[in-house]
Amino acid sequence: MSTRPLRRRRQLGTLLAGFCVVASSVGSAALAGSGSSSGASVSVDASVLVQAGMSPLNARQAAFKLNAAIDSAAQTMARSAATAIPSRAPVRTIAAATTAFTNEVDAALSDFAVHSIPALSGAGAGADAMVAGTLAALGQVVRTIPGAVGVTAGVEISVAGGADGTAASASLTPKLDPAFRQTMSDSVHALQPVLPLTRATLRTVAAGVRQVVDASVVALGRIVRATVNLAAAVVNVTASTLQAARSVADSAVAALGVIVSAVDSTLDNLSDVNISAQVDASLSASSH
Repeated sequence: MSTRPLRRRRQLGTLLAGFCVVASSVGSAALAGSGSSSGASVSVDASVLVQAGMSPLNARQAAFKLNAAIDSAAQTMARSAATAIPSRAPVRTIAAATTAFTNEVDAALSDFAVHSIPALSGAGAGADAMVAGTLAALGQVVRTIPGAVGVTAGVEISVAGGADGTAASASLTPKLDPAFRQTMSDSVHALQPVLPLTRATLRTVAAGVRQVVDASVVALGRIVRATVNLAAAVVNVTASTLQAARSVADSAVAALGVIVSAVDSTLDNLSDVNISAQVDASLSASSH
């Protein structure tokens, strides 16, 4: 993985035009005047794929695919987070806050991919399968999490503005819990078909799947915590309200940790090659 000095991103005006759809109170004229922006970001380097056994040419092509998917996912989550930003916030503030949020999501998902590739390779996936598996798992995150990001950003903005953090945590966790569980379930379902799963390879494959699941949880935690910085950028915060917002994020991440612990335990003690069915059973049991 390498940090590119300046990674070309979509014109910020285009991104903010999308915000107009979900936050129509922000004037289009003001958005048009916001200009464009490039931001330093993290990306999946082709060398990660070469180390996992892919040829340099194929590695470059695969890295391009992965980075395009990650960029798209980061933009999707940024648009979702932007729906929670108060319409009274200055356009330039919105632009700066959403750009920073996008970069953090991009970095989180890039790290997820960088950890997933060797995990799937170690689980016995071939070159094409490890890329397909990483993209499939990433796709499940993107399918489920943007809505949760919008909800979390709204709560964090409210708490950063002075709302009761304890009550906010109590209301937020039940909303995030189903999204987190669905993401883990869908990720395992997406991975199972691309892995060489037999009774003989069960433990090895399960260990690789666990590493992918754990990497996705780390990424989700970073994305949840990034909503705190977004909130701090768009509302006037005090030291106490900022700490309250961080506590809300910490509680959400802790709840996520409880869920993944159940999944990890299942993957460590599989009794059958149908990994997804056993993971689903553990997710269902731990939700009661």
